[in-house]
Amino acid sequence: MTRLMSKLLIAILLSSVTACAKNDEKKEEVAKVQKEETVKVEKKQILASDKSAKVNRNLIDYVKRAISVNKDFTLKEVRIRQKKEVDKLPGWSIYFLDIDLQIVAKNNEVMTVHDKIFTNGKFISRDFVNIVNKASLKDKIVPDMDAMFFRKDHLIYGDFNAKDKIVIFSDPICPFCQSYMPGIMKAVKENPKKIALFYYHFPLTMLHPEAPAVIKATMALEKKGVKDALLKVYEQKIEINTKDEQKALDEFNKKMGTKLTLKEINTQEILKHYSEDLELAGKMMINGTPTVYVNGKKDFSRNQYKTILGIK
Repeated sequence: MTRLMSKLLIAILLSSVTACAKNDEKKEEVAKVQKEETVKVEKKQILASDKSAKVNRNLIDYVKRAISVNKDFTLKEVRIRQKKEVDKLPGWSIYFLDIDLQIVAKNNEVMTVHDKIFTNGKFISRDFVNIVNKASLKDKIVPDMDAMFFRKDHLIYGDFNAKDKIVIFSDPICPFCQSYMPGIMKAVKENPKKIALFYYHFPLTMLHPEAPAVIKATMALEKKGVKDALLKVYEQKIEINTKDEQKALDEFNKKMGTKLTLKEINTQEILKHYSEDLELAGKMMINGTPTVYVNGKKDFSRNQYKTILGIK
């Protein structure tokens, strides 16, 4: 009996050792396969990165060649700021470019212009146009907004730390802006914990030549601490259609019951603020008002704030 038990015990031990050895072999095989897969993925990532870098270089070279030599400016640099896949064109991407030009007439001051261009890595296109409705695809695709636009000095209503952040580019003379802005400003003002509302001036000077004067006058009121100055300006619906800054300011003062002077609306601080707003609007390729972004994405409906606030 003792011998039989010993043999059984030895057999069990041998079986256990064999099983462990097989388990170890399986683990090694699995680890080997996983390592091989990791290497494959890394190689694909490297190849994709190399391909992307090559496309970027080719694209930049093309743009540099496409910009004609001109006695009025010198090309300084072309940068790719952002890239987006084009859903309607599989395999194609749109690139958002920053192009630095040194302007001779402005003492070689560097000006940055912005453009969009399509490529699939082999071909380049300036635009795609729908042959049915003649709509430009280039106009429909806009860059996403980064957090640099969520600036405290541009927060007009709401809690800066609110989950949802809305950025608006608007012109106080634009009729549609005049009907739209008071509603969203009052809605956020009444629900300050839900939305942070940021505002940037973007005058449509070709349509509203008095807009710059009205904007700077509004800024002057804000500097004086006038509460809800921007909202009040929109509600007054100022419109005079003149390039004469004094006449525009006179109309502003009449409507607002103020006595601002040209000197007060053209301080260095106000001019800097005004210039920065235009520069940032250019970076986002804004071409109409009001342009609304919700959490970094353009809100083409301009009504997402109502969904956030539960407004029907």
